[in-house]
Amino acid sequence: MKIGAHISTAGGVHNIFQRAEEIEAEAIQMFISGRTNWRAPVVKEESLDKFYKIKSSNDIPLFFHGIYLINLATQDSEHLEKSKDSLRNYMDWAGKLGVIGTIFHLGSHKGVGFDEMKDQICRAMVEVLDSSDNDAKLIIENSAGGGNTVGSRFSEIGSLLDRCDQHPRIAVCLDTCHLFSAGYDISTPDGCASVMDEFQKEIGLERLVAVHANDSKTPLQSGRDRHENIGDGYLGYDGFRSVMSHPAFSQVPFLLEVPGLQKEGPDLENVGRLKRIRDEVA
Repeated sequence: MKIGAHISTAGGVHNIFQRAEEIEAEAIQMFISGRTNWRAPVVKEESLDKFYKIKSSNDIPLFFHGIYLINLATQDSEHLEKSKDSLRNYMDWAGKLGVIGTIFHLGSHKGVGFDEMKDQICRAMVEVLDSSDNDAKLIIENSAGGGNTVGSRFSEIGSLLDRCDQHPRIAVCLDTCHLFSAGYDISTPDGCASVMDEFQKEIGLERLVAVHANDSKTPLQSGRDRHENIGDGYLGYDGFRSVMSHPAFSQVPFLLEVPGLQKEGPDLENVGRLKRIRDEVA
């Protein structure tokens, strides 16, 4: 189990390695474009050369996070095409940079219902996968459940996998805050065991490739996506002990997306908190 974090690419994608080292992160998640605009990723050749040079002697796992504008459940055809284009760009760069895959939010059906939009979501994912000539994965992130977002229930994600004929390049990232907010009580060992039994039944543990490790500012089943620093929220240290001691997570990288003690994002202290829990439950 590697403990990592979302890392800024400001100043060039090559900078992620030094920033990860500064907070002792063992895995990296990053944006490769603006997170709230549709502009395609642009990587300067100088930064790319430096990236390849550092990466050649560094086997740290790398993940992309798709931009926040993506919505494969939208009824707006222009929005849908932009979403697919963004994912195609990210998947192309994943192949170039040796990134495991792109973690992304499925989006919101805006009240028309999951069943109404399921086929469109699946067609979009398969189109994106078919357009890339590499092994990078599309990684569905579970949602907190508010705002008619898709993917808050394991049964929805499992249904999408079935409709995509169990495509081998579709995977899942579980966000601990989103799980808890959606009503999955992972705060105790028995609760976590029950949740992961359901995950196995509906999705399959082999699909789990990453965890977004975030405490929750809001209580169980709040439906709200509000991240808190590790141990300072409703999950608390005991909640993360429950998660990290479950065998389903033993080989899965944990990626912090917390606000940080200085409100500047994942930091050395939060990485350290997770590492100490990892050592406790080993």
